[in-house]
Amino acid sequence: MLSRLTKTRPEVGFCVACQLLMLAASLPFYSSYGLRVEWSTGVPQALVMGLLVALLLNFWYLPGAAAEWIAAETVLAACLLFVISCIASPAQYLAVAVGRPLIDPWLAAADASLGIHVPALAEWTREHPSVRALLYLAYFSLLPQFVGVLMLLGLVYRNSERLWEYLFHFHLCGVLTVASLALFPAACAFSYYGFDSTLPQGRFLAHFNGFRTGSLSVIRFDDLEGLISMPSFHVAGGLMLTWAFRGYRVVWVFAVLNGLLMAATVLSGAHYGVDLPATALLFGASVVVHRLLLRWFSEPHPAAAESPAATVVTAQ
Repeated sequence: MLSRLTKTRPEVGFCVACQLLMLAASLPFYSSYGLRVEWSTGVPQALVMGLLVALLLNFWYLPGAAAEWIAAETVLAACLLFVISCIASPAQYLAVAVGRPLIDPWLAAADASLGIHVPALAEWTREHPSVRALLYLAYFSLLPQFVGVLMLLGLVYRNSERLWEYLFHFHLCGVLTVASLALFPAACAFSYYGFDSTLPQGRFLAHFNGFRTGSLSVIRFDDLEGLISMPSFHVAGGLMLTWAFRGYRVVWVFAVLNGLLMAATVLSGAHYGVDLPATALLFGASVVVHRLLLRWFSEPHPAAAESPAATVVTAQ
């Protein structure tokens, strides 16, 4: 069953390739920048991964009927999602430790050209407690959504295509946003302008500044913080989650929730206004690349096309 899946779903190979690429680009360089990963703090993550692998092995040896394979696909998707998260989260700290010049002045100038002043927007949010609470809940709904969408697509809607498309976007956007953090870091709007965001940012400031200056050097799995600002992985996450349910009635729930989530990134003062269109372009590029990948695997290669007896495996 799993061998069939890797042949018919090219996204599986793509996700594994992204994970290997990020490992190769990060793991050998932690010590070069004076960083150390405290692996003992990752025991809970190891236990979760062990459980997922055990479930996967169960499907390997007892695959069941073809109609039941979507459950195995869902578990495999969960494994890949969990692994890339465990790779990318500490890689953010390495990206910050690289110490490239901050691009905040450019982002602030871009906002000014659009007539956007983030401190004023954050102050408006602060003056409306009900709006602030709503945006807070929407912003922190991202992690439960990332997990819940696997269950909905795989076990409720039983849509293998959408499940793997979602995994593709998660991996590609994750790799590109971490790479962007390394090359073009931003300290976020609240830090640049010097005001308090309506979202708690104390740990972000401590980790971003500490690892950038070298005053912090130990990465703990039980104390990880999102450090990516531009493009925003929160915005990319909201887009990919909503996109996954296009054509379903439930898409309106995700559209409203993630519309609030994306609005919260700016109205809270956490991100620059220009982060939103920039991330939309990133996600649009991810959609195009995914379609090109499927087209590549669905079309016969020249050698196969010349052979009448050749069997072409298409992405389904």
